[in-house]
Amino acid sequence: MRCGMFGYVRPFKSELLVREYEQYKASYCQVCHALKEHYGRLASFTLSYDCTFYALLLLSVEGGTPSVRHGRCVMNPLKKCDFLECSGEAYHKAAALSVLLTAHKLRDNVADDSFWKSLGSRLFLPFVARRAKKAEAEYPFLAQEAQKAMEGQGRAEREQAGVDACAEPTAQLLAALFREAAGENALQGAALERFGYFLGRWIYLMDAADDLLEDLKEGAFNPFVSRLGLSGKTELTPEERKTAEEACNQVLNATAAQMVLAFNLIDLQNFGPILENVVHKGLPEMQREILFLHVREKKKRRPEPEDLR
Repeated sequence: MRCGMFGYVRPFKSELLVREYEQYKASYCQVCHALKEHYGRLASFTLSYDCTFYALLLLSVEGGTPSVRHGRCVMNPLKKCDFLECSGEAYHKAAALSVLLTAHKLRDNVADDSFWKSLGSRLFLPFVARRAKKAEAEYPFLAQEAQKAMEGQGRAEREQAGVDACAEPTAQLLAALFREAAGENALQGAALERFGYFLGRWIYLMDAADDLLEDLKEGAFNPFVSRLGLSGKTELTPEERKTAEEACNQVLNATAAQMVLAFNLIDLQNFGPILENVVHKGLPEMQREILFLHVREKKKRRPEPEDLR
């Protein structure tokens, strides 16, 4: 089951100024610190690029004056790092969302995968589930929206629904979370809601496109299988793969175009250049790497935030 966020929402590092990249790293480290502070040291393993983006978006919309604090890395105390602090609940909310989504993901792994394949999830789930209960009590709105999205995702995939229906729960999840960030500002809320909707849709579609070959091989559900007429296949010829990648790219481009239009209407008070880099450059580069450069296949793993440590 796919729902939530997956590590795709990251900046295009080479296009960031040094100062901007240092700010991004410090914000990332602050989310990690918030995970440890509110949910325990092991909760830092749930950290993702996506929740760092969520924290930065909240900070940008809410305003405030950020400040840098020097300290020691949460995961490696021998290493010095900077933490980008700011008043408000942005980092706490990002940490809560990270724990909630991870708990749902682990439960899905246990339900969907074989015992040995899901062994790591089985071992980690009890710890995360306890922290998720705390996050649910602190931020019931986040928990309710995450639960609603997971239930909707489950129904769509059980019914073997099409691409649009399967992408809807993740789209609605981010639409609701981003709309809430605007508070009483109706115009800002409308732009954030639409941006969140298409970002959530793009994330789901990107993950489905990323997993297409693996899902075909394992016989797992993937909405692109029926969309592209690949039912019954377990592998693709080079020509079929190229055609599938181009078709996925077209769907993603159409979604990204709507996402960018909405993003350009948001009034960003802080970290505008970083957020713009993620949306205008980071997401397209991720799409290109996965669909055409096959970077993840070459690395045999997904690029994760610990690369920043």
